[in-house]
Amino acid sequence: MKNKITIGIAEDNDIVAETLGGIVRSEDEFELIDITYSGQEAISLIREKNPDVMLLDVVMPAGGGLDVLSSFQGDTTIKTKFIMVSAIGDEKITRDAFAMGAKYYIMKPFDADSVIRRIKNIMKEPEKDGTKEKSQELDKIITNSLVTLGVPAQLNGYKYLRVAIRLVVEDPTVVSAVTKKIYPVIADMYKASAPSVERAIRHAVEVSWNRGNVQEMDRLFGYTINHEKGKPTNSEYIAMIADHIRMDM
Repeated sequence: MKNKITIGIAEDNDIVAETLGGIVRSEDEFELIDITYSGQEAISLIREKNPDVMLLDVVMPAGGGLDVLSSFQGDTTIKTKFIMVSAIGDEKITRDAFAMGAKYYIMKPFDADSVIRRIKNIMKEPEKDGTKEKSQELDKIITNSLVTLGVPAQLNGYKYLRVAIRLVVEDPTVVSAVTKKIYPVIADMYKASAPSVERAIRHAVEVSWNRGNVQEMDRLFGYTINHEKGKPTNSEYIAMIADHIRMDM
């Protein structure tokens, strides 16, 4: 009989914790070890039971998700792989999480299929070194892509696009809910409104479309979009760049 994937959950919101627990219990391949409600409880659970996967909230009492990750950096006795689950899409927090060893970063609200898929994928991945370097490389690739496409760095839409593309690279499912998931996260990060984020990204896309590198445009958008059809939508623009970055990496 195949061994089940053992999973722990650290989430201080009772409703979200039970939702995640229900998702884990719904899969025959998974075994829920325990649900914890603070960073300190999560650390104890990992040390005692060493689950295969830990679903880890970023903000919790008695130590948040980053504190938990920090506790196990360099600890070769712990086999646990970490998936961050959070409503916070702050670029620095995301970057720090990957630098500390997180494998995925799932944004709330999430869907069951996304969580299940991430857990299964994480168990298929070979162990790799250089997580921090990979995160830095992603930042560099996104920046180079936007510069090549002619998005001026001084535009608000430039920094918003950087966050949006990174979110979609990390979780492609969120691109189907740009208005409900991506814009609000970016708006919260930059103390703006979701409509203003949408307008700023729209302006950046239009500037890019009018002044960007034609060859790069054709490479990224040629199969689905052409100049006769007009400019890509925000979600098309973000999705196509993110998709090519995933393939390139």
